[in-house]
Amino acid sequence: MNFMQSNPSSSTSRSAISFLGPISSYTHQVFDLRLIKCPSPFFCQHYEPYAIPIGLTDDYHAQAALGCFDQEKYEYQPAIGIPDVFDAVQSGKAALGVVPFENSTNGAVIFTLELLADRHSLYKDLTICGEAYLDVSHCLLGHFSKADSPERSGTCTPTTATPSPVKPKTKPLSSLRHIQRLYTHPQAYGQCEAFLGTYLKGIERLDVSSTSKAAEIVKADKSGTSAAIASRLAADIHGLDILAQGIEDRDDNTTRFFILRKGIDASATKTNSPSKSMVSFTIDHRTPGALAAVLDCFKSYKLNLTSINSRPTKVVPFQYIFFVEFEGSCWGIRKSRQIYTKLALAWERSSSSSKQKVESSLKSELFDELTTRSPNIIYDHLSATPSHLLNISLADFVPPTCYPASFSSSKIRLPFAQASNDKSRLPQSHHMVYFNPEVPSNELFPDGTDALHSPGPPFTRRMWAGGSIAFNKFENRQLLLNTRAVCIERIVDVTVKGGVGDEKVFVNIERRMGPVDSGNNTLLADSAIDQQLLSRYRADDADYIGQAALVESRNIVFLRQKDKDTAEKDQMRPLKVIRPTRKPEFSVRIVPTPCLLFRFSALTFNAHAIHLDPQYCREIEGHRNLLVHGPLSLVLMLTVLRSQLQKGVIIKQFDYRNLAPLYVNEELRVCVGKNTDNEHKYEVWIEGQEGGYAVKGSAVVGPLEISNAGQDDKLSTP
Repeated sequence: MNFMQSNPSSSTSRSAISFLGPISSYTHQVFDLRLIKCPSPFFCQHYEPYAIPIGLTDDYHAQAALGCFDQEKYEYQPAIGIPDVFDAVQSGKAALGVVPFENSTNGAVIFTLELLADRHSLYKDLTICGEAYLDVSHCLLGHFSKADSPERSGTCTPTTATPSPVKPKTKPLSSLRHIQRLYTHPQAYGQCEAFLGTYLKGIERLDVSSTSKAAEIVKADKSGTSAAIASRLAADIHGLDILAQGIEDRDDNTTRFFILRKGIDASATKTNSPSKSMVSFTIDHRTPGALAAVLDCFKSYKLNLTSINSRPTKVVPFQYIFFVEFEGSCWGIRKSRQIYTKLALAWERSSSSSKQKVESSLKSELFDELTTRSPNIIYDHLSATPSHLLNISLADFVPPTCYPASFSSSKIRLPFAQASNDKSRLPQSHHMVYFNPEVPSNELFPDGTDALHSPGPPFTRRMWAGGSIAFNKFENRQLLLNTRAVCIERIVDVTVKGGVGDEKVFVNIERRMGPVDSGNNTLLADSAIDQQLLSRYRADDADYIGQAALVESRNIVFLRQKDKDTAEKDQMRPLKVIRPTRKPEFSVRIVPTPCLLFRFSALTFNAHAIHLDPQYCREIEGHRNLLVHGPLSLVLMLTVLRSQLQKGVIIKQFDYRNLAPLYVNEELRVCVGKNTDNEHKYEVWIEGQEGGYAVKGSAVVGPLEISNAGQDDKLSTP
């Protein structure tokens, strides 16, 4: 490796930057620098976009380096070749490296792609932290021939072999008849083909490591018969004549450079500035549609691809490593990992023929990715309004005996005192309309769902499979209206069932809810409050509920998207009917309407099209009509069950499974029956229009108890 020797006194205060070519002066301008974010193996850091002032160099790589970095903070170390730049950054001899990646005229720089492939893990610590764009205008440099006059007409005469020759956009400033050899970097030839094919056709072309090296060689050639493609200022530095200028094929000829560093700048992942990302992957080329399956991940995430390149793996003939870049905005480390995981899974599915292998691999990949996501902490003020609106929404569908004691259908208006001062217990099941997901519309998937618990493509469809709720039995642990509360939500388990192409991903979500003491918490930082609540409402080894008011478990199943033919067939397929083995002691018949579904969607901040768009249900999901929400089914069951309990008795535990879909405008029946062997247990289920189980649940009830443990722990200021 050949670097310029640094000044010992300055090397201690300035970081080194490695790039191709020697240092001198230039007039080109790097006009843009933007972030590239790269999931493994190439993560990145953030740089704000800015214009680059004119610097001093005769080599385009050095121009990019000087344009991007403050010369007072960095010392420039020129390298002979692109591998030397990679080596310098990996070894720590240079803090940053500047390498060309692609040209707008001639495409990708193969040498850089080969090093990014990193087949032998030589550069496993390198990350791409930025990119720079440089306008490139090439000149033909050499020595004037005094014997010849300038060529003006060129040789682009139509022939039988070339009836429509490409005409260059410029002409030589001097005769080129004496030129016998041409030196430059291989990438430059492809940017100047029109000029070279017209005026230097048949001349020997010799590759060198950089355009500045080409100028240096021509300077040393005393015969004067050599020429170089390099920058205008390279002519000034090396004392060469400009034989032609602006010889590139296009006026918008631009080269893009990558900025390399060792390691990851974690602070850069927190930026909200526009970003780009790169991922690299391989697929099994023998599997039809393997690449399409991977690229579908980007479509599902609404990500715009900006480039796709490939290089041979050199492991299996005609198998390739793909490099894909895409535009992204506000994609932190977590989402970058999500995308990378989806790509890995797409590859796994394309190359595996074993159901057991796929299930095991999918479960391992998804479990690691989903369960390591940070807890989602949602604060809410339990205003009486959402609970009251839920009562209004259900009032026309359940009998008055199912209404909470504080609600009357004859007095719909919420009294002021109740709206502001009522500290009564939140009716059991009404927590479903609080702690809604805090996700902006532009981050929702096309079907209206969010990514909080999603494994991502290709598992883009979701269904509510069931769950459970454990309510705290102590009176002083309950959620109260008009108080502050928190919901701590995390993914605790992931399982995969089904064969290749028909996988079902079950994601288990735990939601722990409890009150937040008002106190003087405003004096604490948000992170400190979060940590105190995470500790306060953690699972207790001796008591699963602990100090939480309730712990809800949700099982969501994620499935592959159906094709149109499958969706049409599923609409016509009769549902499997499993009839109940007993008769209920109490039941309520309900015909859910589109209005009820819309109102419940609004109360729960749920934009899932499966509850709102009949066409989506039929053509995408394969259902004959809108589906009743899984949470709405749960609310109906608990509402009817509450009506059968004595005063002072609460639901302590409720478990349920969704067995068949419930549709809008079709009668359903909510049924309750007491367990004959245990007076504290109930069976609760919903029958669909055909009379079979749609939802099957069981409950444990008991008296609300007075705690002897004293007051709750308070959040306090230090």
